[in-house]
Amino acid sequence: MTSGTLQVKVTTADGAFPVPDATVKVRDAMGHTVHALPTDAAGMTIVVALFAPSREFSLSPYTSHLAYSLYEVMVTHPGYIPQFVRGVRVFDGVGGVLPIDLVPRTTRTDLGDSVNVIEIPPPAASGR
Repeated sequence: MTSGTLQVKVTTADGAFPVPDATVKVRDAMGHTVHALPTDAAGMTIVVALFAPSREFSLSPYTSHLAYSLYEVMVTHPGYIPQFVRGVRVFDGVGGVLPIDLVPRTTRTDLGDSVNVIEIPPPAASGR
């Protein structure tokens, strides 16, 4: 089985301060949680291996297969507005770090069900 790796770095104040004890959930394309991870004192998760298609798919212009797998990442922590990222790509044999910058809840209206959603668009060359 081929795989790539992902680590999530959770901070606040535009990356100035780490957010320890955040909960990071990594979901596959079907919406199944494949990892639920805490952040450490530096705001980092452990490095996790995730399925990715063989890098051979990226070498042929004639294949209809994607050269990467898509994942979603949800980050929560009491006192911060949750952040949801769609379109996280994982490539075979490649390690990546996903930076997440949480925004503090500052008002009572922030205590509702609001979630910051980030949609990573497909690569321009993919046509998808």
